[in-house]
Amino acid sequence: MKHEETEMISRCQQGDQEALKEIFDKYHKKVYRIAYGVVRQREEALDIVQEVFIKLFRSIKNFKGRSQFYTYLYRMVMNTAIDHARKAGKQFISSLDQEGSFEPSDNVEQGPERMLLQKELEGRVKLAMDKLPAEQRAALIFRDVEGLSYQEMSEAMGCSIGTVMSRLHYGRRRIQELLKDYVDLHGQSRGTSTISKGRYPPKL
Repeated sequence: MKHEETEMISRCQQGDQEALKEIFDKYHKKVYRIAYGVVRQREEALDIVQEVFIKLFRSIKNFKGRSQFYTYLYRMVMNTAIDHARKAGKQFISSLDQEGSFEPSDNVEQGPERMLLQKELEGRVKLAMDKLPAEQRAALIFRDVEGLSYQEMSEAMGCSIGTVMSRLHYGRRRIQELLKDYVDLHGQSRGTSTISKGRYPPKL
């Protein structure tokens, strides 16, 4: 851990309220992105953020620094979000006009037809993500949005690297299957690159 982060966590463990606020300010958007990626509902993701930080502030004295702090935190987010998904018993299939839809493409030079195709692809990727099991969605978010290594994902998800790779493999293969008709129709060049652009949740 960086010295500044180590000091911040130490202060937090001693009950420093300002340090608690600093941790929240630093990590709450990332926590939200992961939570939203699992449950696919904005309000529920916000509830998870609140629950995670309550858990964190109650348990942070138990953090011994044996692993990176963000993997410790992400594992807490992962477990909490998946618990929510399982308890709710939902499929989390969202409509395209929901608030969680993808952001527009950054390429302002695209013509109207290309922009419409891009928007349609983004919507189809979103629906495909909704159909994945929670563990596979979370794995894709850890890897493609947060940029974690396989080792970091293994620690955060509480499973072996082999399991991490399996979840990524089957998640990506399932998305490719779900998008096959669209890709065949509009051309391989557009593919599924949207998946790795970090556009899963809406801005917090």
